[in-house]
Amino acid sequence: MSEPRWHDDFDPQRFLSRVDVDALIERNKARNENVVDAGSRHCMLCGGAESPGLLLNEGSYVCRSCFDEVSRTKYPQKYESKRREFIAAREARRQAKRAFEAKCFYRRLIPWLVGVGVVCLLLTAAVQVLFVVVAGVAFALCAALKHLHRSKMQEWTQRYPEPLEPELLHFHDPHAMLTSRDRLLLKVFNNWPGYPPFWEYLRAVVLQRDGNRCQVSGCPSRLPLHVHHMVSVSAGGEHIPSNLVSLCAFHHGLEPEQGHERVWGQVKSRYFTMVRSHRRRNPRSPGYHTVRAYVRRLEVIDDEGVREIIAAYGLLCPQCGSREIALTHQDRYSSVGLRCGRCGRRWEGPRKLAEETGPRLAELLTVTRNKGRWRARWDMLEPSAFRELQRRSEVE
Repeated sequence: MSEPRWHDDFDPQRFLSRVDVDALIERNKARNENVVDAGSRHCMLCGGAESPGLLLNEGSYVCRSCFDEVSRTKYPQKYESKRREFIAAREARRQAKRAFEAKCFYRRLIPWLVGVGVVCLLLTAAVQVLFVVVAGVAFALCAALKHLHRSKMQEWTQRYPEPLEPELLHFHDPHAMLTSRDRLLLKVFNNWPGYPPFWEYLRAVVLQRDGNRCQVSGCPSRLPLHVHHMVSVSAGGEHIPSNLVSLCAFHHGLEPEQGHERVWGQVKSRYFTMVRSHRRRNPRSPGYHTVRAYVRRLEVIDDEGVREIIAAYGLLCPQCGSREIALTHQDRYSSVGLRCGRCGRRWEGPRKLAEETGPRLAELLTVTRNKGRWRARWDMLEPSAFRELQRRSEVE
């Protein structure tokens, strides 16, 4: 006869009647800003026209019922069902263990024995020494029963161990097994308005792929990293790793797409402050004027910072390929000067933030290490600074 399993006495379905499984499953965060009435549209998942629904970035429609289901989905069908089964089994086991512990004979005797021991101690002074013996026996039995109870619980735990968490593969995992419906869901997620339900997973994939480094060559990556859509969502860009790139908060804030300037008000750094564009009262005349966004530089790059960037990105002379790039010091407080030790070529430019000076040097020299996949945008800063650096480059 086979050994009985714990859920023969504690049926998971009976325990699930007390458990809200959906409440145990983490609800994914998604913005629902594209709510529309169906009209002549049909849901791409079920074919129905229930309203209101969600209009995806590429024009497809998802009805209300399917939207509710999709917003709670984190994994492909095969792995999502395993995940829910695991959560249900874990919760059922927890409740079964609690019920077994409550029914344990030894545990129920312990409070009675403790009470007898305490009463005997209180009566000792008034009656006789016999109560001391009774109290001692009661406490000794209490300790023995506690040991027996722990042994029983340990035995139960060994016989019925925690359920093993299944291997869960996400939609973008190349090894994930996707059904035809999973592929439809993937299309929904890739065109989700705002951030898709599994954005944190996608973000982690992109940061790991990019080596947790800003993908602007020459950037020291001193700031928190953001994940940027290379083709913006408004232009039809999808939420897929190949359309995502890691940028530090500074270079993300320089992107010209509408809404990126909000990053400027969020960056806190001892090196600089990013000031958003705002309206300001005129000091000498009535009315207001608009102040464009700008960077208040608190600590510009020093010589050691320039050397670190040259070493980190392996900058070479683009003319002769020499690594003999040395600093020159016409003005070590306001300008950066470099000179190739082999061919004598020189570069000079304004000494600004490391996030500005480093990438601008990387645009003029040859990058051999940690080369990024993204070119910095300077539209929101003084355009003359970069042109000046490029114009003053010369061969001597």
